[in-house]
Amino acid sequence: MVKINHNDEWTNIKISRENYPFLILFPYLTMPDELSGYRKLGERDARVRRLWIRGASFHHGVHVHLQALSESLGVAEIQPIGTFSAPEFFRMLAKIAHAFAVAELGLDSFTPYLIPIIVEGDTSNCAQYIGGLQYEEPLGAELHELSFDSHTCDKPEIVSVKIRLLAPLQTPTYYVAVGRSKLTTTSAGGTA
Repeated sequence: MVKINHNDEWTNIKISRENYPFLILFPYLTMPDELSGYRKLGERDARVRRLWIRGASFHHGVHVHLQALSESLGVAEIQPIGTFSAPEFFRMLAKIAHAFAVAELGLDSFTPYLIPIIVEGDTSNCAQYIGGLQYEEPLGAELHELSFDSHTCDKPEIVSVKIRLLAPLQTPTYYVAVGRSKLTTTSAGGTA
């Protein structure tokens, strides 16, 4: 969106993709019910209340780029616009977590929870299995972080995957309850 003059209303114009000042958006989520140990009331689908938003940097920084773009377009101000589609994002997290669990543990090692989300795109109850932290963690060392981790309640029978995309940007962390382990624990602490 741009303002031709400082006192004008915001209006949309089209510019080339290579010059567009894009934004990166990630949702902040609450922990999934399956890992938190309690069931939330109300909306259970892929709705998001709060977003983590950062401007993508260009060679000389986003502010320098916006100023140069304003001058080249002959406009007073530029306001980048970002869009976010929660159902697709939740489905992507489900696919990443499920694929990681299958690759690391094997297809027959757990009873999967995420098949309706992955195959049918049904995000009507995704809050039960997909969530995350409401606060920022320190910068990550790797570009993407992926591991087994439950973070909250002690439910060793739940296969849980921790996902953090673009971790060096200090993005939100997500937890996905992938399924119920088919391995049972004996009283001596081993597996049967």
